[in-house]
Amino acid sequence: MSGPIRFDAALLAGGRSSRFGRDKAFLDWRGHPLYVAQLRKLASLGPDHLWLSTRPEQPFPEILEGVTRVIDEVPDLGPLGGLRTILAASEAPWVLVLAVDLPKMEASYLSHLIAREGGLVPRTDHGWEPLAALYPRAGMLELVDEFLAADRRRLQDLLDEAARRGLIGEVPVAERELAFFANLNTADDLAAIGEGAHDEAAPIDRYRTDGGFVRTIDRVAAEEPLAIRVNGANVAVTMRTPGHDDELAAGFLLTEGVIGHPDEIAEIAHCPDVDPGGIGNTLDVRLRRETDLSKLTRHVFTSSSCGVCGKATIDSVFGSFPPVPRAALPDPVLLLSLPAKLRAAQETFDRTGGLHASAVFDAGGGLLILREDVGRHNALDKVIGHALVHGTALDETILLVSGRISFELMQKSLAARIPVVAGISAPSSLAVKLAKESGQVLVGFLRERGFNVYAGGGSVSPPEKSAR
Repeated sequence: MSGPIRFDAALLAGGRSSRFGRDKAFLDWRGHPLYVAQLRKLASLGPDHLWLSTRPEQPFPEILEGVTRVIDEVPDLGPLGGLRTILAASEAPWVLVLAVDLPKMEASYLSHLIAREGGLVPRTDHGWEPLAALYPRAGMLELVDEFLAADRRRLQDLLDEAARRGLIGEVPVAERELAFFANLNTADDLAAIGEGAHDEAAPIDRYRTDGGFVRTIDRVAAEEPLAIRVNGANVAVTMRTPGHDDELAAGFLLTEGVIGHPDEIAEIAHCPDVDPGGIGNTLDVRLRRETDLSKLTRHVFTSSSCGVCGKATIDSVFGSFPPVPRAALPDPVLLLSLPAKLRAAQETFDRTGGLHASAVFDAGGGLLILREDVGRHNALDKVIGHALVHGTALDETILLVSGRISFELMQKSLAARIPVVAGISAPSSLAVKLAKESGQVLVGFLRERGFNVYAGGGSVSPPEKSAR
């Protein structure tokens, strides 16, 4: 392909949702109406024009700048009617279509479709997936009109014919991409997808003393950076679980002494110019007055490329700390022995019950350094600082932390060149992603009778069976 294609993008939001009982376009999704979140996602891809296909009676109070609303000419035709309306309105050679009720669809996947040549429609074991696809305008509009004239409305049949005529090509959907096509048709669907709004699926190798290793799927809490700006000035980047970000930003500025009253906030706006993924990881808090940002007392993890997405955050880490050589999973029996050794050495925890601990062990399971602190990050910094001051190499050690494994703990362990990180509790989604790219082994839920391997562990034997 000689260069980027010219394309329009369109959001289909005119469905009646009879099974759902209410208009899906206006459902709350991470603090915004679903249609707004989907439009932002499409806008981030840089289309020539952005369309919104709707029914005439639908109210859309927050139409983004540059979006043109078009009304479905023939009512009650469903997605086929919306597709026909958009193809007729557009003048671009290609039209990228997204349905409003695919909230988990990622901008990166849509970008992947755009980067390939030709009309492309994903296909799963269930058939064509027409509601997140790139259509050629020429030929496709005529075919849609043919079907409507013959009173044929089944999209699967339409796409079978489009493929036969060479108008579209099939894009197989990988297993990890199936979640993108989770569709909202009922209240139960919303509940199921909502459960995944703040967590992610992670393939793991689960070890149990009474059954060995089993390949299965676990859920990990979502973790992404949020960049907070004030009147356009970068203030801080904090790691958080997405959701209620406006409240997080407002609370941060109040507790930092930057504001003292909600009336001081004119607007809290997303920054799509630095958020190509369209996932709202950069907020600008616009105040009604100039303020002294020197009042900030807490400076959170920040870098020049943070605040866009998890991948940008990981890339920024690798700019300072390259990946470690791929590590092998330690012997399961050795791993299972570590929590007891950690607890036996936690003197202050036994007295107070209120401290986090970090400890490094040698390859044979011998305790080298243990430190405690009210902050889990502080405890690890103390361990790493002790090793630095005393010249102790950590490149063949195992780190065990007493609580949750966050991105920042993985970042610190990578900086110290620690190849194996284990925790008594769960890792976050971004911690798992960093471990996979850094070459580190990441073990969670390390307890008396088993553990989960979230990353690394190339020495794990092939799973004996599969489980969900």
